[in-house]
Amino acid sequence: MSQSNSNVVRRPLGRQASRLLRAGAIVLLSALALAQDGDVAQIGSPDVLRVGAHIACKCGSCKDTVACPMALQGCGFCNPARVKIAKMQLAGMKDKAIIDTFVKEYGADIYRADPNNFFWVIPYGALGLGLLAIYFFIRQSFRPKAAQPATTAAAPAIEVDPRYLAAAEKETSSLDQ
Repeated sequence: MSQSNSNVVRRPLGRQASRLLRAGAIVLLSALALAQDGDVAQIGSPDVLRVGAHIACKCGSCKDTVACPMALQGCGFCNPARVKIAKMQLAGMKDKAIIDTFVKEYGADIYRADPNNFFWVIPYGALGLGLLAIYFFIRQSFRPKAAQPATTAAAPAIEVDPRYLAAAEKETSSLDQ
């Protein structure tokens, strides 16, 4: 004989137990929020990304700067570099000093300079050269041919057989009438 559970009466939690459970959940979530490393919030700040834009990523997966999107997937170089930059900034170091520290530690090839102010010249210069090439091609293609210089020598006379000349005279004489 099996006993059915329909005889079991479920009682709702009392008000005091419910308040205690809510308070415990709030304390637990607050403790978790405070236990997180403060550097995690700092590594995505604009100040860190500004300095990180001058430092190349050395993870091998990307050819980007420390501000690369690989940091979100747990890049082995970007995240520690960002934490290091944030700590150096909190210590009061200037951007140039932080970059110099990375250059000294990893070599000169880690430095990425700002783009040149004349980066816009290349596409417009190429467009201008292309338009000039098209202009000269069209000008050369549609230029009228130069007139042949006149020669002073007379063209050689063509000798016509007298029989053909007589036949042509005979046929064309009827046209004049």
